Amino acid sequence: MSSLTGLYFVVGCQSEGTNSNKISASVRSNVIDTKLNQFVSIGNDNSITLFNHRPEMGQGTFQSIPMIIAEELEVDIDKVIVRQAEANRALYGNQMVVGSRSIQTEFEKLRTMGATAREMLKQAAANKWGVSIEECTASKGTIVNSSGEILKYGELVKDAGSVKVPENPPLKKRAEFKVIGTSVARMDIPLKTNGKAKFGMDMSVSGMLYASVERSPVFLGTVTSIDESETLKVPGVKHVFKTSRQVYGNNREGVAVLAENYWAALQGRKKLKVEWDNKGLDKISGETIMKDSYKVAKNDGVELFGKGNAAQSFSNADQVIESAYETPYQAHVPMEPMNATVSIEEDRAEFWGSTQNPNGMKSLIAKKYNLSENAVKINYTFLGGGFGRRSMTDVVEEAADLSFQSKKPVKVIWTREDDQTQGPFRACSLNICKAVMGNNGNIEALEHKVIAQEIRNQTGDNMKAGRQLMGGITTDYLIPNLSVKGVLRKRHVPISYWRAVYHSTNPFAHECFIDELAHRANKDPLTFRLDMLENPRFRRVLTEIGKATNWYAPQIEGVGKGIAMVERSGAHFAMVVEVRKKDNKVIPTKITTVLDLGICINPDTVKAQTEGSIVMGLGAVYAGLTLSNGAMVEQNFNSYPLLTFGQCPEIETIILESDAAPDGAGESGLPTVAPAFVNAIFDLTGKRIRKLPLSMDDLSL
Repeated sequence: MSSLTGLYFVVGCQSEGTNSNKISASVRSNVIDTKLNQFVSIGNDNSITLFNHRPEMGQGTFQSIPMIIAEELEVDIDKVIVRQAEANRALYGNQMVVGSRSIQTEFEKLRTMGATAREMLKQAAANKWGVSIEECTASKGTIVNSSGEILKYGELVKDAGSVKVPENPPLKKRAEFKVIGTSVARMDIPLKTNGKAKFGMDMSVSGMLYASVERSPVFLGTVTSIDESETLKVPGVKHVFKTSRQVYGNNREGVAVLAENYWAALQGRKKLKVEWDNKGLDKISGETIMKDSYKVAKNDGVELFGKGNAAQSFSNADQVIESAYETPYQAHVPMEPMNATVSIEEDRAEFWGSTQNPNGMKSLIAKKYNLSENAVKINYTFLGGGFGRRSMTDVVEEAADLSFQSKKPVKVIWTREDDQTQGPFRACSLNICKAVMGNNGNIEALEHKVIAQEIRNQTGDNMKAGRQLMGGITTDYLIPNLSVKGVLRKRHVPISYWRAVYHSTNPFAHECFIDELAHRANKDPLTFRLDMLENPRFRRVLTEIGKATNWYAPQIEGVGKGIAMVERSGAHFAMVVEVRKKDNKVIPTKITTVLDLGICINPDTVKAQTEGSIVMGLGAVYAGLTLSNGAMVEQNFNSYPLLTFGQCPEIETIILESDAAPDGAGESGLPTVAPAFVNAIFDLTGKRIRKLPLSMDDLSL
């Protein structure tokens, strides 16, 4: 337990004790704050400070994590102070935000932290009154005894800090929840709308230099010569250094221009003359990659999941139904371009910026510069989008290297073109699905083969596909002979985690193929799925989506509907996309999603996340990256357009009540957009779409 006294700054999204990044501040004088645990601090003025230990990138952890603590602590969430916790693995464990796991993996721990503090306060009150703890009740930041006497938390916290920490504090029943399940307004939204929120791009450190890095457009290209003579003539330019960063086992070289301001660094970079050895990789294109994928698709691959004997079913079948689906590389395109500010000194280091992986950065810097982790300080801010890209430490590695070389703090800023063309990206994919159907219209055998790169296995001789490749392929269907296979390809194009990862590619193939088989069987696509499912959560979301969209009503002229379902991070969801004819085109007019994600912490936040993931998923239907001469073609939003307001349909999100533990919600909606959309196109037009991105010509009628 610890106490703090004196001038106190209430700071938004930053590491504890870092006053250079004030988002909102109020001064409290002569206040003593006692930490009852790493998540709960209470002042003798009855102020309640709750700590969020996960980075906030728009997903709502800044509010939802304190909500869980506040529920058990019995305090009003609208009256607490929320602060971002320091990057400290010993105190908080894994602080990385990825895969929609922040709530899913921490729910019980966070409840226990709030309950522990509550019971300590109750015990302190019981001791003061000379009664048993059973006679004390916590409510709205106070303890009340059976005689009606009341003590505020602030009056008890000093004594509470000295009582024994309970090992198994009682947790509330779901029916007793007052905070969890309510749509509480997020405290970070006003800061993000009035300009007070601080992001990595806003960070400034005394004496720092700005860096812009030239890299080969062909991935893995190495520097053969540098002519910096014209660059060094640009006013403000101080240095030109060679630098590098690791991307999943591959070393990526660059030439950095360091200057007093970013404009000078960027102008100096334009005057650099760098020659590259591209190792013949400039002969590779999207066409050669897909040609290779179809070639190796003939290989048996590694079985990642199997039941029955699919191979025997195919060998005995009179007819095998087969379809191939293609998805492209995708860029993360967060609105805040990649950046990092790092200072490397002889005995310490410090980082300022936006990251999904604060402790990963701390470990990287400590190891590379032979420092203890205690000597590395991580000041992490709000993130202007992450989508998996900011889980990596490569940009930080560049900034650290340039700080080490220049002996100054260095801020590296990527241009939008860097962001678009350097990656890493979402992997492109070829999916081959084949099936055998019985005379009764049931699926007797199905094989889904994924041919793609794998994030965790991008270098070396190991060509064994891992289970990660089968993400998003539903194996709950009651198909007697089912096989999911992976064929691993290693390419020079770097890939990484992109929102929903392989759930963003595989369901496009799997749920479209299920739809194709339903129509071959002359069965309704929703009924076809229900008839193959015992999983109660899938059955529930499918049943509810049918009701919500009036699925079984007679079809309206000029309207098509498509359905898809997926499980992601434990959450089960079903989607219906409605399309209509407009100006001789097919456009989506409404997207409805039903979610079963267990206990919902903040419905408003979940709806916002679902809408955001749907918009991102729909954008990925319309746009994709093209590889030519070993490099990405689309360099900015003029050639890689984001979804516009005019293209965005009405979105309805229905969250089902549940007593189950919370599941991940950050990616709910995205995996089902592409299959439900193209299934709706078929329903309206009879056209099967098996390749993304979707050309608008494909939607002409």
